[in-house]
This record gives sequence, C-alpha cells and structure tokens, in this order.
Amino acid sequence: MRLNRKAAALRRALMQVKPEYYSWSVEAQERYRVNLPEDEAFRIEQVVVKSLFDMTLETEAQLDAARDEFTDAQYLQLNATLLPLQGIGDDYFFLNESFGDKTILDFPTLYDYDYDDYCFQEQAHVAEDPQHTAKPYRGNLYAHWARLFVDGTFSYATLFTAASYIFSEINDLGSGIVQELIPHEYFFEEHHVRLDAGGHEAQLDELQRRYVAYVGERYDALLTDFDAAAERKVYILDESTDNEPQIDIVFTDKTALQAVRLQHFLGDCRQIVSGDFDDLTTQIKQELRACRRYLDQSYQDILKNFEPKVG
Repeated sequence: MRLNRKAAALRRALMQVKPEYYSWSVEAQERYRVNLPEDEAFRIEQVVVKSLFDMTLETEAQLDAARDEFTDAQYLQLNATLLPLQGIGDDYFFLNESFGDKTILDFPTLYDYDYDDYCFQEQAHVAEDPQHTAKPYRGNLYAHWARLFVDGTFSYATLFTAASYIFSEINDLGSGIVQELIPHEYFFEEHHVRLDAGGHEAQLDELQRRYVAYVGERYDALLTDFDAAAERKVYILDESTDNEPQIDIVFTDKTALQAVRLQHFLGDCRQIVSGDFDDLTTQIKQELRACRRYLDQSYQDILKNFEPKVG
C-alpha cells in the first residue's frame, strides 16, 4: 500500500534521524516516542516541515518563528503528520498535558492519570495554604486537550467530566450576564490594569464575588451528584468546523474514567458511549436558568442593600 504524503513525510524524517526505529517492537517504539529527546524531536520536525511545506529551517528559533506564521490549515497538517510520533495505542492518543517525571505509559487508564493529577494539585494547594482541606476525588478532568485518530482521521479532542462540562457552560453564560447587568471594560495600561464600570466598580466587584462563590458551589454539587449516580457513560460530541476537526468527550464520573484504557482509548469509550445527550442537555438548561435567576436576584439585592466601603 502506498503511503500517503503525511505518513511518508514522517517516515522520511524518522529514517534520517533514527533509522533503527522501524526494527523495534511496538512497545520499544512507544517508549522511544514518549521519551523523545528534544534534539531528535527538533530534527524530525525539521525534516517534516521541509517535506510538507518546502521550508528549510536550521534552528529551533527559526522553527518557532515559522510556527508563529502558520495558518490553521498548516498547523492541522503538521499536527496530523506528527501524531504517530507523539501518541500511543490504537488511536495514537496524545494527551497534551505535563506528566512531570512520568510518561503517559505510566497510566494504564484515564482514571489513573486523572487521580494522579488530582493528588498533584492537592499537594500544590497544601504547599500554598497549609490550612487547605482536600475534597474527595470525584473526577478531575476539566477541558484537557488531546489529539487522536478517529477511524483513521486526525482530530483534536477536549476531555471533560460531566460536572466540569456543565460548569464550563454556566461559566460562559454567567460572565456574559454580569457584563449585561454592569457593563465594564478593562484597560491594560503601563503598570496596571484599570477597570471602568461607569462608577459601579464596587458593585461589580461584589456581583463577581457572589457569582464566583455560586458557580463554585454548583460545581461541587454536580461533582457529588454525578459521583453518587455512577452512570459510567461517555458522550462524544462532534464540534468540528469547516477548518478544524474537533470532538468533546464527556465522562459522567470516575467509573467511566476507570473503564477507558489509554492504549485503547476510543474503542473503550465506544463501549460505554451514550447516544442520548438529551439528559445532559436538559440539566445544562436547568443550570443556566438557575444561574440567570441567581445573578438577576443578586444584582437587585446589591442595588438595594449593598454599601460600598469608603476609603
């Protein structure tokens, strides 16, 4: 079978930089990819960029500058070409996150990665604030970026828990409502950021404070509810545009994360996928309505009862 242009470009690069790669086992190839030395990663990408775009780049600085000028279509072509060098398993799944001194191969399931990330974040919170009280782990995924092949076609992906997906929807709407209620603008000046809310800066600050507390409480409640229900479902939503393939993958709770092996990511997702997104959509609409009611009521209360501090 004749290799397509992307596969040929990557194979050409690997043959130049690491010709022994193709004599290794699949396991050895994956270990090499997840521990790819920076100098070899640059040299491979250098050859790929030359093959795809006929650009000769001699240094990493030149490569960085070229990337800054890439169109979305060029980025898509480059990312699709490099994915088999970066990802693992059946779908060349690539999680665009930091693993510290570990690699993605250290995490058999999505749950293993997510729980490890939760523990890392909790340790950071305690280091910053020794009085921090950790909440139980109930799933921690929030808009984690990934890339993979979906039935052989490259796609970007964003991974959520159901609670974080609903939270992101509330957050987007709420920020817009706050802007409607108290129009404001930020001006970035030489040494500081200046807020202009038409003389209502104190009221805006109070409304935003209440709003942050509200969405934080709702997020915590949603995490608890989905954790208790333990539905073990996945929703895969096609969010592609004409220029960019994109899917959102929403996991109801940690039991769904436990069911998904990173080496078999999409296949395992499809084993528990739910084709019915209506239940989640209904819950999102309810949360959005409740958020608007809360902000409207808070705004009216602030107008009537809030006394800005003087001095």
